[in-house]
Amino acid sequence: MNLQEQFVRFYEQSGYTQPQLARALGVSAASVNMYVNGKYEAHGGNLATIEKKVAAFLAREAAKKIEAKLEICFVNIRTAARVAEVMRSAHLEGEVAVVYGQAGLGKTMAVKAYCGDNPDAVLIEADPSFTAQVLLRHIARAIGANPTGTLHELFEAVIERLQDSGRLIVVDEAELLQLRALECLRRIHDKAGVGLVLAGMPKLLVNLRGKRGELVQLYSRVALALNLGETLPDNELEMLAAAALPDADADTLAALVASAQGNTRRLTKMLHGVVRTARLNNMAVNVGIVQKYSGLIIR
Repeated sequence: MNLQEQFVRFYEQSGYTQPQLARALGVSAASVNMYVNGKYEAHGGNLATIEKKVAAFLAREAAKKIEAKLEICFVNIRTAARVAEVMRSAHLEGEVAVVYGQAGLGKTMAVKAYCGDNPDAVLIEADPSFTAQVLLRHIARAIGANPTGTLHELFEAVIERLQDSGRLIVVDEAELLQLRALECLRRIHDKAGVGLVLAGMPKLLVNLRGKRGELVQLYSRVALALNLGETLPDNELEMLAAAALPDADADTLAALVASAQGNTRRLTKMLHGVVRTARLNNMAVNVGIVQKYSGLIIR
């Protein structure tokens, strides 16, 4: 089977679309289409150039299949339970709640778990590019309202859809929101009577006050504020590690917890790395692998 035939088989079995393959190869969708149909060279394409990319892509996909990533499942540790409790209160009472703490404490997984268990909770994951209008479009799409129009039209569509619905709006990475976007959230809370949860870094609490007190109306509405602090307790990290590696011995789990330094993100990187290293060397995960890999993780 030649390379083109291998690629066609991969395309037919993988579920990838041609535009997705084009992005992975760094070529146009038209180029992928011509290559799949054996017409790339006939249309003036350089076969050697695209096949170099195809060969590298297929090799990478084969390696991914062999070195299947470790599945990190949600574990209902105490920190996650505390987040869920605050979110539940905001949801039932229609209040504003803030969940904040350093990166890597499991905030995102906790809020996603709550929203997964409660379909009437709307989760918005903020980006640095979010303006008030972008935020309202995301909310509108999530609740089935018209996501087009001016800022005012979007706001009115969202309010109409949420009015007396008892739903919960959850914004993760909320410290990235601009002042006007935060003000829109306050008005949605006020006018629609829905609960609002803002989750993010400690900077979020500072932003909610406003540099000059511009958001005092929003800050004054915060009924609950959960500070997750700087690090996660070792016993909770051990629960996470044990759930991911149920066959690991106590010494290996202890080494993973020590290397994590109170941070779930670091623990996750450690878990992926040590499992991959163990598989490549046809070994079980052990203390030695953990200690060796720990030196590669940025502190």
